[in-house]
Amino acid sequence: MDKIQRNEIILCVEDEPDLLRDIVEELREAGYEAIGASNGQQALKQLRNHKVQLVLCDIYMPGVDGFEVMKRGRELGLVQADTPFVFLSAANNPRDIAMGKRLGADDYLVKPVDYDVLLATIDARLRQVRRMREAYPPVRPVQDMDWDILIKRFGLTPAELRVASALVRGSSLAEITLEQGVARSTVAFHLRNLFDKTETRRQAELVALLYQVLAEC
Repeated sequence: MDKIQRNEIILCVEDEPDLLRDIVEELREAGYEAIGASNGQQALKQLRNHKVQLVLCDIYMPGVDGFEVMKRGRELGLVQADTPFVFLSAANNPRDIAMGKRLGADDYLVKPVDYDVLLATIDARLRQVRRMREAYPPVRPVQDMDWDILIKRFGLTPAELRVASALVRGSSLAEITLEQGVARSTVAFHLRNLFDKTETRRQAELVALLYQVLAEC
């Protein structure tokens, strides 16, 4: 039977060389374009060079750990807002799971790796992203949207509205930093406020909600 060829690029970050090789091979055998990184710094470099559709990342690594990879990847705009981030760890620690969820992780898998579960999880997360993108396409050109409705609905400040409207237009956090001439920490601060005011946890949820509200007006 011919192998199914998929378009998705998956980044696997793992500091155990044998496990990294096995996971990458398994993903490629499943038809994905898999790339590897053996530590957090390499992962960030790979994210700068590739537009990935999912990140599978070990938590405990020397130097830049998995939590920091996700945090920097999101803040620097190296990972798209709706790109799934799945943690992989040998420690089945509820506190780690809670921490990952708070930071915006989408799933959590435990070593030793069950490859059937791994592939099923990846497939489910990528299907979820496709459904979300189909469910919330732009309803009309963004320049015609009534942005003031976001101020009224969520009590946004002008600075928060600028970040929100840029996200709806499809700008990454790195692009927003350049476009608005502000520090990355400032954009991250406004993004946290947007999460709090809209009661969302991830950029994908935030953008989907903003689209929905703008479509109603």
